[in-house]
Amino acid sequence: MKRFAFFGLLLFSTYGYANAQSDNKPEFFGGYSYESADSGIKSTNLQSAGISSTSLDKRFNLNGFNVSGAAYFKKHLGVVVDFSAHFKSRDDFFDSIATRSKMSLYNITAGPQYRFSSKSRFTPFTHALAGIARRNLRETLIGGGDYATDRNTSFALNLGGGVDYKLNDRFALRLFQFDYNPIFLRRRTINTITFPDQTLNGIRISAGIVIK
Repeated sequence: MKRFAFFGLLLFSTYGYANAQSDNKPEFFGGYSYESADSGIKSTNLQSAGISSTSLDKRFNLNGFNVSGAAYFKKHLGVVVDFSAHFKSRDDFFDSIATRSKMSLYNITAGPQYRFSSKSRFTPFTHALAGIARRNLRETLIGGGDYATDRNTSFALNLGGGVDYKLNDRFALRLFQFDYNPIFLRRRTINTITFPDQTLNGIRISAGIVIK
């Protein structure tokens, strides 16, 4: 977790430097965010431990928030630092064992952003961001007690864009921001079960207010 915090400070320092070098107004975004993500655990991973099936095959539908800051070196090209946090609790099972799942997913990424020219109030943009994701998945028994915990920090991307609608010179509505959020999990061992390298294919959708 210390590495996660250090990386976040490094990215925000980079953002501050970029803003100092640019005459363009910085943009700050904040709003609601939804993410659909793989659990990272499949029934096929558990067969060696005698477990034939798990409901963790199903994706998690997480709710949370997304904030970002962007500074532009030129009229259309800039750099953005992006942070999002998503959470979900639900009931799951491992064969006949009933569990309660709690999943949290944090992304902090940064990279170039390009906003397209527009004579209307609509401003499309696209970006390619790279950074890290912190994923926490905890399974507790319905009757009480821990069953399994899967925590990891992994390399991640956010590739996508969206559309802003200008309200005035200070505010805009981010009608939507859509990102493909692959998270590259490394090989790991949980309760003697070894899980191979895998990519979690997350989809993130956000909307909110932009302040300039």
